Amino acid sequence: MAETDSAPAPVTERLTVEEVGKRRIRDLARRGRKQDTTLANYESEIRCHFVPHFAQSPIAEIGEDEIADFIDACLNDLFVKTVRNLYVHLNAIFEFAIRKRWGHANPCKLVDKPASVADDDTEMRFLDQAELDALLAVPAPRCHSKRTLERAARARALRDQERQWKEIGETLGCSPATAIYLYRATAEVAADEDLWRVDLAMYLTAAMTGLRQGEVLALRWRDVDWSARKLRVSGGMRNGKRRTPKSAASSRAVPMADNVGGALDRLFQASAYQGDDHLVFGHPHTGRPLDRSQVSKRFKRSLQRAGVREVRFHDLRHTYGSLLATGGVPVTEIQAAMGHADLQTTARYLHARQASEQVDRFARAFAEGGD
Repeated sequence: MAETDSAPAPVTERLTVEEVGKRRIRDLARRGRKQDTTLANYESEIRCHFVPHFAQSPIAEIGEDEIADFIDACLNDLFVKTVRNLYVHLNAIFEFAIRKRWGHANPCKLVDKPASVADDDTEMRFLDQAELDALLAVPAPRCHSKRTLERAARARALRDQERQWKEIGETLGCSPATAIYLYRATAEVAADEDLWRVDLAMYLTAAMTGLRQGEVLALRWRDVDWSARKLRVSGGMRNGKRRTPKSAASSRAVPMADNVGGALDRLFQASAYQGDDHLVFGHPHTGRPLDRSQVSKRFKRSLQRAGVREVRFHDLRHTYGSLLATGGVPVTEIQAAMGHADLQTTARYLHARQASEQVDRFARAFAEGGD
């Protein structure tokens, strides 16, 4: 009896987030809520954000991980305030489902609401061409530990004995790729040179293709279409695992500029992991996915060494969007290139361009002594 009392209420219908959300809107209308802007916004959020991500998944089978994935994906494209509003709406849908016995738990309660960021809703940050050039020209850091130098000396001694890289790696307790790295490591060569080389190619790719950080980290060599000069976006990376695209719009082919193609070709030639399913921007010594937090930390240090103001890694995506808008690319083409499900998200770049042009006009008028 105790087990029966503590068991969750049985699910009476297997409904999707879309179906529950629409039924909640009808319920609000029946209880006196007028067909105002709020209900219209609810319908838009369901259509533009919830349906593309959750599709036909029964609401009773959606858990904490799926909610976290949704929030992370939204933060890649939307302002924090918008994501917070989506979180509140989704939370209300799950509570409604529990009340109607279409679900027995609210996974939103296990995921923190995105923290409010003061400047996120007021400023879209991106690098101008000079700042991007400075970032891509940043020199490698120089810092070898004593232990690394000792292992490097052993690697060179073993190589002088004509040992194979695999054998050297086994002797040193590391992979063949790391053995090669150690062989090249001297007091004059940066300890993080290999990671630095991957990072620079990654910064260039993000800024010239508009890929989200997770999409960049999930790129495989099979996704690089050299002949068509395109990158095929087929998923993202979260917690070291590949995830399917959040919407149909996210799955796309992005033009690969010549400088991006050249950088990726040099990276491929220097990589020990060249299989179709190997990651383009995997760890140079293990081939495993890069840690997102470490990528962000190295990005911040690179900005500091380059003398460039601090921005987020995600702002490289904004840089691409602003470059397209400044170049007069139609908003629908920008939307397709960036994988936005909502055209309103893309329109931000046009607003940023118009504001920038207005500032430039005022600056020129002031310099010329005009009113």
